[in-house]
Amino acid sequence: MEFSKKDMKILQGVAILFMLSLHLFARKEINGLYETFPVINGVPFVYYLALFGDACVPIYLFASGYGLFFSLGKNATPTVKKNFLRILKLLINFWIILLMFMSIAFVAGKPEAFSGGFSKFLLNFCLLSNSYNGAWWYLQTYVILVFLAPLLTKLIKKYNSISMLVISGIIYLVSYVERIKHVLDLGDNTVVVMLVNAVVLVGTSQLAFVVGIIFAKEGIYSKLYNKFHNIKFKNILCLLGILMLVVMHAFYESMIIAPFTAITFICLFNLMNKSVFVQKLLTFLGNHSTNLWLTHMFFYMSIFPELTFAPRYPILIFLWLVLLCLLSSFVINAIYYPIIKIIDKKTLMVGIQSDKTAESKISG
Repeated sequence: MEFSKKDMKILQGVAILFMLSLHLFARKEINGLYETFPVINGVPFVYYLALFGDACVPIYLFASGYGLFFSLGKNATPTVKKNFLRILKLLINFWIILLMFMSIAFVAGKPEAFSGGFSKFLLNFCLLSNSYNGAWWYLQTYVILVFLAPLLTKLIKKYNSISMLVISGIIYLVSYVERIKHVLDLGDNTVVVMLVNAVVLVGTSQLAFVVGIIFAKEGIYSKLYNKFHNIKFKNILCLLGILMLVVMHAFYESMIIAPFTAITFICLFNLMNKSVFVQKLLTFLGNHSTNLWLTHMFFYMSIFPELTFAPRYPILIFLWLVLLCLLSSFVINAIYYPIIKIIDKKTLMVGIQSDKTAESKISG
């Protein structure tokens, strides 16, 4: 019983909810933005719940590594072409959002949200900067990992999984230390700083990605499922396990443990039986998760913070932000999907033409 595409989509739905809660409420200085009751030792209780949301990116990475393992194993089309199309579609989605929210910012009288002139625009457009939206850092990292996926998959297939996991863990720890402590003296060379930053972000992201590939290779979830699926009180035990993860992270607040809490959460959450409603709701959110990820900071931080925090109470703010992002997502998709249909149609025609050319060469 391996993870299905539906399972991965549901996980993406959970991950985007984690991301929104993390960015909204994982702060100790509230500055009057929302009500803080209840409070624990002077810290809003909602902070500790939101802190667990740092599992969001590792969940995405795990799902990507897991899915790409199987995708790259199918040789229907060349790997480079498949990866190029995958990235192109993501970039088109991103460019639509970039241009749309630039227009919205100017209409709303918030041009400073996109300050920096044409050079800054080009850097953001080409994924070389995330100055317009902090959540966009993951775009560049994801693109790099997708292009590295064939090599990583080949290495993991060839070598012992435990050895690869140890190497990946060492890379993660070294990269994390550099990301937080800035051990290297990079000077004022902008290009060097950008290159090192890109390498460090890939280094801190690749662990969950590699674990996803290893899970797929070894069938780890199948083994867990076969062992624990039929135990008594499974849902209650899994919920208790997730609660323990939240409590543990509340005591140890460092984001260094995010990949480990994320992977444990993935296993516990997927072992649980979920109602049809919950599955449909999370699948729906998963389908919109890319747009929610790429747009939510514009609402709560740079363009519409007053509107976003208007409900005052955390749960209402959270639901309100989800709704605002979903409304924008429908508009984005209305532009995005017609473009993708054209690309898919042209790709299909090129593929058919290539097959005909290859057949004619063989027959000739």
